[in-house]
Amino acid sequence: MTHRSSDAIDSDRRVLVTYAWVRSSYAVLRNLTDHGIRVWAADLYRTGMCQSSRRSAGFVRYPTPYADEPAFVRFIANACRERGIGLVFPSHNETEVLARHRELLPPGADRLLPSAEHCALFNHKAATYSLAESLGLRVPRRVLYRDPSEIPRLARDMGTRDLVIKLLTGNSARGVVYGSTAEQAQRKVDWMIERYALPPSRYPQVEERVTGDGAGCSVLYWHGRRIATFCHRRLRERVWTGGTSTLRESIASPELEQAACRLFDHVGWHGLAMSEFKLAADGGAPWFIEVNPRLWGSLPLAVSAGVEFPYLLWCCAVLGPDAAIEHDRRVEKRIGHRARWLWGDCMLALSQVMRLHPVEATHTLLQTRADSLDDLHQDDMGAFRGELMRYAVRAFTGRSRARTREGALR
Repeated sequence: MTHRSSDAIDSDRRVLVTYAWVRSSYAVLRNLTDHGIRVWAADLYRTGMCQSSRRSAGFVRYPTPYADEPAFVRFIANACRERGIGLVFPSHNETEVLARHRELLPPGADRLLPSAEHCALFNHKAATYSLAESLGLRVPRRVLYRDPSEIPRLARDMGTRDLVIKLLTGNSARGVVYGSTAEQAQRKVDWMIERYALPPSRYPQVEERVTGDGAGCSVLYWHGRRIATFCHRRLRERVWTGGTSTLRESIASPELEQAACRLFDHVGWHGLAMSEFKLAADGGAPWFIEVNPRLWGSLPLAVSAGVEFPYLLWCCAVLGPDAAIEHDRRVEKRIGHRARWLWGDCMLALSQVMRLHPVEATHTLLQTRADSLDDLHQDDMGAFRGELMRYAVRAFTGRSRARTREGALR
């Protein structure tokens, strides 16, 4: 490794994590501070998990990343210089913005960022599907239309009825709707085009709906070199149609790992990412669903089960990839470890009660075995309060809807 001065090493032990309000960012905060690294929380808003955590070294409130991208990155750069912070740890959709303008950050502060080109690829569902298919992964069949009026005919030719409609860029369940008939799918495509003012190049992807348990393979690569992987299976989701999981467990799955790494090996990935799959109900190869080229919601499970992705990424940047591999080798991995998002289950139970399913709600809240919780930790109750406050603010102000104006969905 290149020799670094004591000042540089000290700044490397100061990290800024963006989009700080969510569980995945909080997992970064907990994991890094467990290893004596100071972490500053950065976000659009003052309320959230990292903002309210006793572990946070401080808070930086930044402007929206989407109105003026260079101005946002310059703001982050100035915040790092003022606090002597050496590394920016991106969390959500701002990852691509930071990667696209990485030259505006202080020298070396961008080491944890993935390639902007690879972010753009994996944030475009149609391009990702085409790549996955070319590499031999099993993907749902797509309705390849030029005009939405063609969808019913093309779907009939495919012999499929149940369809999934996805914005080319979105996250979790946002930007995903379903059609039980081809005609309904066409109407929803028309609605999305009008709702998001989409040009033909951004028309939603329409694909057959496949069944199976949700699963994922998370990875850490360092300039194309595979450092660590982790597989999990979803046991419960907050929305019945899919999206964020509230309960999941670690699994050993060479098949998932092989499929995911085929993608990341091919592009020479750098940083953290997670590839989503469905475990095929027909017993065949898993269905490829998408890549999250950023932090993912089930990150707390990986850390609790022994794959410390945040610290391993920091090790790669500061101590070198060999040190990261050695650390990962020494830590015990727990297969079958279950992690639960408590507040997510509370929201799920409320929706079950509102749908007149009290027995399901009781099971969700009171009859769930979990080895760890994503969001509730007795040594840091402020973080959980911050999470509740942020969801309350979003509910009363509609800020979750405002994200469509900020470029998160398109």
